[in-house]
Order: sequence, then C-alpha cells, then structure tokens
Amino acid sequence: MVIAHNHNSQSTFKLKLNHMSDWTDEESAKIRAKIAVEPINYTPVMDASQRRINNVPDTYDWRNQTRVPNAVTPIKNQRHCGSCYAFAMVGALEKTYAQIYNSSGPLSPQQLIDCSYENGCEGGSFVGVFNYIHGNGDRLNLEKDYPSTPTGSKQDKCQNPDGQVLSTNSTYHLQYRSLPTDNEQYMKQTVYEQGPIYVYYNAGKREGNDTILREASTKFDHYASGIYDVPGCPTHENMNHAMVIIGYGTENGTDYWLVKNSWGTSWGNEGYIKIKRNANMCGIATWPYYAGLF
Repeated sequence: MVIAHNHNSQSTFKLKLNHMSDWTDEESAKIRAKIAVEPINYTPVMDASQRRINNVPDTYDWRNQTRVPNAVTPIKNQRHCGSCYAFAMVGALEKTYAQIYNSSGPLSPQQLIDCSYENGCEGGSFVGVFNYIHGNGDRLNLEKDYPSTPTGSKQDKCQNPDGQVLSTNSTYHLQYRSLPTDNEQYMKQTVYEQGPIYVYYNAGKREGNDTILREASTKFDHYASGIYDVPGCPTHENMNHAMVIIGYGTENGTDYWLVKNSWGTSWGNEGYIKIKRNANMCGIATWPYYAGLF
C-alpha cells in the first residue's frame, strides 16, 4: 500500500511505515477517541478592528516566531490511549503558559486524563476538560510535576490537582471561544493573531465496510510528508480525533494547515502533518476552538 501510494504521481503526500504499521484494527481504534462534540456557541475571538485578513501573512509557524517564545513544546505520545482530547488541550494552552511565565512549560495531559471527569482513555471533549481546568482555579500542572504513565493509561485517582495558574490577574482570565464553523479564513486569522487552536478531526477507521473511512485511516496512520488530502473524507460526522493547528502556509500552490499530533515523533513528519486548507478536510474546520486570556 505504501509503495503503491508513493508511486502515484497525482498524490500530494507521501506515506511511510512506522510504529503503527503492525497494529491490529482494534489497536488502531483505541487511539481514536469517542469525541463528545458540543453545540457551537460562537463568540468572536477578535473584535471588528482586529479582523484584518489582508494583513495576515501567507505563512506562519508558531514554532519559529519570537512574539511568544516556547509557544509550542515538543511532540508528545498518547500511546494506546484514546486521550487525544487531553493532549490537544495542553497543546492549545501551552502558548498561554509561555505568555504568562516567559518560559517553556510542557503542560500535563495526564492530569486531564486522571482528574477531569471525562472518559480517560475512552475519549472526552474540549469543553469538558476546559471546565475542569476552570473549576480547578485555572490551574494545570506542568508535565514534570504530573508525568504521564508509562503506557499513557488513566490512573485510579487524581494524583495532584494543583498546578500553574493560567490567568494573569483580575483583568485577564482563561476563557475559550468557539470559532465559526467552516470558516477557514477566520481560523487563519485566529491562528496568527491569537495562537494555536484546538480542532476535532475525522482520522478514519480501519474496521467496518466504509471504504473512504478505511482509506482515510490507513493513510492518516502512515502519513509521512506533503499535504494530506483524501477526497470524500466526511466533514461533519465520525469525528474521532483532536489535534492542534500551530500554523499554516502554501506548498506547490496548495494551502495547508500545519498540525501538531500526539502520536510520537516516529509518526508523520516528526510528529506533525500538513492538512489541505480551505477544503474542511476531514472536518478540521467544523468544530474549532481557541483558549487563552480574555
């Protein structure tokens, strides 16, 4: 499959073998979480004076900017646990931590898995884990203070509910905003003006008879480089993964999102993937969120 795909001159991306290549369908399904999608309650991230689409650069990467150093931390690995919702949340909040403390702070997904009253390794939601953080005094531990378990599994009880405060003072508080559905121009503006955003995604599934979902799963699992594009991938249903958009750009005339995954550095392009932009590819623009200081 990998060789045949890579010999297809019409494809915009390449595949490779990786640590997931010998996984069973059941193992692949484990890291595709049961996503609880909340109804969108759209609140503008930016007021009208900030919406300057023409002033947004064509390419941006939060890893390589100086406005907020350390906004993106190294790639993490959720292992055999459907905890993408927790990893995506910390990825979306690490820019806020860097903004407040002016230092690199990989935050703890394990705390969210153990303590947030979501479903541990069986999935969760953006709003659920955000509400946990907010109810915990806007606090979340650093990864070094609340490390992941060796297998990524949920622990029997919450080990340490304390952590770093992710609000600055009485003026600015940690809040979230739902971004408008299917509006990738607004998403681009938000990524540049505000920071990385949390997105739900249809990563396909190997089991079952849906050929598009099987194709999307196999290709997503083995992505290596280029711009991921699977025509026909569902955009408003079967959401089973969460990731973080950290940038965007254009390559060979095709617009893309630069996305941080949580499947380790042997997956993708050292843990990252470029996904076709302005096409709502696999639902990436259907339920986006931004969390930060307001």
